[in-house]
Amino acid sequence: MADEKKPEETYSSRAERERIGRETNAGFARVERAERENSSTDIPTGPIGRKLTEDEIRQRVGQGNFDSAKDDNQTSSINS
Repeated sequence: MADEKKPEETYSSRAERERIGRETNAGFARVERAERENSSTDIPTGPIGRKLTEDEIRQRVGQGNFDSAKDDNQTSSINS
């Protein structure tokens, strides 16, 4: 770890570091301004599914697990 150089020590001059920074920023700008095709669709950001009924949950997790979770008399942790 002691042999690793800081980024400002890796390149020989400030001008070189600035050039690399400008090239990097130009690359990011090129991607950010990219237009998408008309045939592409937006990424969905709304709710994925509907709420499950108690019967559907019971069927998925099993009767025993459902009853244990539903009738849990333990106090929840203060730190959780």
